[in-house]
Amino acid sequence: MYPFNPRAHAAWKAALLGATVIGGLPFAALAQEAAPAQDDATTVVVTGFKKSYADALRAKKNNIEITDGISSDGLGRFPDLNVGEALQRIPGVQINREAEGRNATINVRGMPGSYAQTTLNGVAFAPPPSLANDQGTPLGAFNSDIFSAFVVEKSPMANAPSGGLSGNVDMQIAPALSRKDGGIFKASYEYNELGGKVAPAFTVGYNKHFSDTLAVFGTIAYKKENFRRDTLRFNGYSRLTPTLTGLTNAQFAATYGDYYSAAACPTSGSFCQTLSGVLGTTAFNTSTTGSKGNTGVYALDSIRQYTRTNEGDLWTASGGVEWKPNANTKVGLVGYYTDRDLPKTTQHFLINAVWAGAGTMTPSGAPVQTSDGRWVYETVTHNNFPGKISTRQYGQHQKAGGIVANAEWSHEGWKLDAVLALSKGENSSIETELNLQTNPATTGTNGLSGTITTGFGDLDRFSYTVTPSPANKIFSTGWVWQGTSNSINPTASDPAGYLQPGGIYYFSLSGSESFAEETVNSAQFNAERFVEFGPIKSLKGGVMLTQNKFQSRGFRNMGYGLQTQNLTQDMIYTPSFVGDFMNGDAKITTNWVTFDAERTIAALQPVAVYTASGGGLTTAGFNIQYADGAFADYNYNTQNDVTQAYIQAKYETEILGHRVRGNVGTRYEATDNKIDSFDVVTPFANSVGSITNFKWQTIENSYHYWLPSAIFAADITDDIVLRGAYYKTYVRPQARQYSPVTRITPSQTLNATLSTPTVSVYDTSVRIGNNKLKPYLADSYDLSVEWYNRPGGVISLAYFKKIITGRVVATSDPAILCPSDGSTWGFGPLSWDGQYCTATSLSSSSKVVHVNASGAYNLDSDTTVEGLEFNIQQNFDFLPGFWRYLGGSLNYAYTDSKSPAIAPFPGISKHATNAILFYETPKFGVRAVYNYRTDYPLNANGTYTGAARSVKARGQLDLSASYNLTDKVTLSLDAYNVTNEKRYEYENDERFVRWIDYDGRTITLTARAVF
Repeated sequence: MYPFNPRAHAAWKAALLGATVIGGLPFAALAQEAAPAQDDATTVVVTGFKKSYADALRAKKNNIEITDGISSDGLGRFPDLNVGEALQRIPGVQINREAEGRNATINVRGMPGSYAQTTLNGVAFAPPPSLANDQGTPLGAFNSDIFSAFVVEKSPMANAPSGGLSGNVDMQIAPALSRKDGGIFKASYEYNELGGKVAPAFTVGYNKHFSDTLAVFGTIAYKKENFRRDTLRFNGYSRLTPTLTGLTNAQFAATYGDYYSAAACPTSGSFCQTLSGVLGTTAFNTSTTGSKGNTGVYALDSIRQYTRTNEGDLWTASGGVEWKPNANTKVGLVGYYTDRDLPKTTQHFLINAVWAGAGTMTPSGAPVQTSDGRWVYETVTHNNFPGKISTRQYGQHQKAGGIVANAEWSHEGWKLDAVLALSKGENSSIETELNLQTNPATTGTNGLSGTITTGFGDLDRFSYTVTPSPANKIFSTGWVWQGTSNSINPTASDPAGYLQPGGIYYFSLSGSESFAEETVNSAQFNAERFVEFGPIKSLKGGVMLTQNKFQSRGFRNMGYGLQTQNLTQDMIYTPSFVGDFMNGDAKITTNWVTFDAERTIAALQPVAVYTASGGGLTTAGFNIQYADGAFADYNYNTQNDVTQAYIQAKYETEILGHRVRGNVGTRYEATDNKIDSFDVVTPFANSVGSITNFKWQTIENSYHYWLPSAIFAADITDDIVLRGAYYKTYVRPQARQYSPVTRITPSQTLNATLSTPTVSVYDTSVRIGNNKLKPYLADSYDLSVEWYNRPGGVISLAYFKKIITGRVVATSDPAILCPSDGSTWGFGPLSWDGQYCTATSLSSSSKVVHVNASGAYNLDSDTTVEGLEFNIQQNFDFLPGFWRYLGGSLNYAYTDSKSPAIAPFPGISKHATNAILFYETPKFGVRAVYNYRTDYPLNANGTYTGAARSVKARGQLDLSASYNLTDKVTLSLDAYNVTNEKRYEYENDERFVRWIDYDGRTITLTARAVF
């Protein structure tokens, strides 16, 4: 939409670099305890919703750079369910609702969360590391009551920490001297309609000035977490075949041949499928073959009914001291701590699926054709399928803590300051998975039958029934471990599983454990000299030393040595959520039982140690499956030692009678990177593996960058400000997303599909350790105009463009991952023939060995993200009577991305908007917020089959109200998702529904008192 002109690009960049921008941090003390706002005489109140929006607007106008933010409402709260929900009120920010457990991760300007840098009072710190790809800081790990404001810096300056490709999200805790004396006590009670779950919370805080020069403050907040999410996952759609339908070739051709092509299909870019390709012969092609379509016909093959309950506690605290010993000197300390512990989080699944050789599918009704050309049935009956219950104890624990100490001295045109920041963040996920399954019978039937109507994405039309009830059985005797050859299965290689004689009834224990720990320590010194040298008003420079250590650990449980004799039938039960799943909006099968997880896990322990693998146990006390990716990919350490320096000039002048302010500068960063990875060095002998298959290996990298920046702000009139900015920054690849561990599987597996009578084709695999990935860079451009048409009001329009170079993407393309020298993989020289990567020294005229590699690399093509952001915010206190208490805002963001076809950019909604309307008097206030974003793409992942998915457009209405009982006591009521919206995912066409999330409504009642 916005054509890229290289000459204009260069000219704009040069002009901005030759222009200006302010120096120093954009830190604004926006706390509820801060000095009263300078509202005009017509302002009715200075607390509540109006103060929150006015404070954020004041900061936006005073800052040189382009920012947006939110502040506390003056009542000791952010009137939103969590920090992420509050931040999405800002233009260009969206919450990731696909993130489970209210982790409250966000996208800034459409880009994944890891593209934003999260800072605390303007400095880098260690939040709980994200364990999920690309989602960024889990803001749900913090109670928002300890913060004063959140500011999104969309155009960081040279002195700001690098890494904010989409922007910096600054979490601000106001210093002690800026706060008013007094205390606050707040108690609240949260009610989650789904499941009727309740959760209390309280906050206590106190600020004290011992004198005009010495003050302290402290806040502690507690919140019980107790909520639920219900989900329907439509995991896969299969194109029908004779095997899947249980029909003969003749029966299949007669029933479905009209939907399969009689002629050869294109080689790529089409869903076309020939009837002869499905049947293996052209004998059944007729004059009507392909008469209705050539894509084949699809039906749902796998469904998961899923409920997740989250239970635990969140404790968050902050405190600080600030001392001003004389007029020139000030020192301060701010500390914070948060601990979000959800040990009883549990996932409950009912998983029923059909695949080739395991059950049959019989569609009913008539198929419909979707927008991508495929035909799909709405209703299908499954028979003799594997029916499974899966209960997963899924404890989550997020912690973070740190201090930011600063000292400042100013005298006769000099300002010196130093900052010391020490922080540590931890995140862990401990999953213990219990599965009970009725397997399909190899002859006859296992008795299971189920009929699904998907509703084509309409939840009111969805229905599912399964017979008989119960579908699963559990026994206390007869279980045989399936990790090695046994009497039930001579080729067994399932370390998690146990079978009963006959092979129908199956029990397994598995689960992945994931741990990440990050430490960020930094020391910075800044010096600013104020001068009168033409337009130059000051020169500022600084140096910083930062050390970032990241440790990853991962384990996988296996089922060896369980005390299966302790299993009893009463360990499984029908849970209460079967009766109110999605509040009754989904007609699920009630033939669903689940494990009493705590009791069952305790009964299965202690386990016998599997000494053949090295004898290691997981945190949960079960044997480790070393050959699984949860261990093989996630045991490593990284360390980045970063040396940084910057210089910038602040200026102010007049051009044609208009004040122009600005700053221009550059930042230099040099990084020494060290990676210690626990690599696989010998092939696994079996599906269990051994600790001896691994060896610690070290690799070192280094890189450095110059990062120029420039910003200007021109006062076109007293009320109109024009801003422009350019900055360059980079983002290091997210550690948990791109594991540096290399895993080589040198054993050769016969590929029967590609083999011929004269040539045997074998496959080997390499999972490449991403230890040579470089950071990806971006040139960012911003231009905005803001009209502050009256006190408390603004109308603004902003344009931004980001050109990302070297974006890291995952790939298995042999054209990229087939080094001619064979690297260190041990297969010898490799060659790529345009389709396959071949190990030439291992191949002969009768044998071909293919090397199938996967990993990540830095794209050599640019990705462009650009868009527009419009915002209007107004108070109507200039109107008479009733109307003077009204106010509101409307913001809209348009975002578009262009990227190479092999690496589409997920997560971007083209259109997003927030509409906020409030009515506030000195006695009470009410607020309505409506948030809407259009559909956006996701990458395929997890246990899904098929193409990448998209999230359907969604809107949500939230309401807030407050009432002042006295000038010191306030009651408030907040309601979230009032319209009871669901979250839908689909594949290409909304009728190919893939996922439905249901959170229901949440209501919070809060009482707040100041003293």
